[in-house]
Amino acid sequence: MLVGEWDGDAKGSAQLDRIVFTADGNVVLRYNNRRVLTGPAVVGNSSMIFYVPGGPITYSQWSVSEFDGGYGYTFENLVLDGVSYVRQTGGG
Repeated sequence: MLVGEWDGDAKGSAQLDRIVFTADGNVVLRYNNRRVLTGPAVVGNSSMIFYVPGGPITYSQWSVSEFDGGYGYTFENLVLDGVSYVRQTGGG
């Protein structure tokens, strides 16, 4: 469900440009300042912890929902503690 690339808005120094979940259980965090952190991701029913250099990053709430972008395009929206990341799942 989460495996693949999710695009963020990359606003501010702490915002992510992209999150990549790998099939082997890791996460790659790409920041807008070109910083890249990689490590294991532990995903629970409502929380996530990314064990990356510099200490774990904890999200207390996460969800994924699908939406229709129109013109035959569909997307999924990943929300981590209120911050949205999107990927295209169909169309174009």
